[in-house]
Amino acid sequence: MIPSTHRIPASDDAEVGAYLEIAEQREAGAAGRTPLPEAPPEAADETPLPGTHETVVVLDFGSQYSMLIARRVRECHVYCELLPHDAPWEQVERLNPRGFILSGGPASVYDEGAPLAPAYVFESRRPVLGICYGMQLLAHQLGGKVAPSPSREYGHAVVRLASPAHPEPSVAVRESNDHAVS
Repeated sequence: MIPSTHRIPASDDAEVGAYLEIAEQREAGAAGRTPLPEAPPEAADETPLPGTHETVVVLDFGSQYSMLIARRVRECHVYCELLPHDAPWEQVERLNPRGFILSGGPASVYDEGAPLAPAYVFESRRPVLGICYGMQLLAHQLGGKVAPSPSREYGHAVVRLASPAHPEPSVAVRESNDHAVS
């Protein structure tokens, strides 16, 4: 069972690393485990080369955490490329990605001229993870509704993948002004 999300309203930017640390400690304590240590620096050297393993493409919509997202994927020994949100399909197709991550960003899906996810994200029929603005894009572009939040929110949630290759839960941090309603 996945615990419910805990939201912490905040009026300004907060240090996400502190939220991750707190969330990992809470989750580890609740499960009777000791928190996982930071990945050793040499873990970055073990990231597979392009074309040798599965690849994930992170499309960057301007999030201050896009490079962190890509780094965390690489720390899981998955090859990952960080590309601009408007990267052409020809550039993405060369990588033969197994899936996409749509990053957050400063825009709202209702802003005039707000960037959209490229059509190939949906047409490729590959798995897509939307983070913050990326999740709002998925809802908006697939016919859902996104609405403004009354205040800025920060929070954490525990994510468990339905894969025997990844049995340990991960902690995710959320920051948002808008939220997907349906």
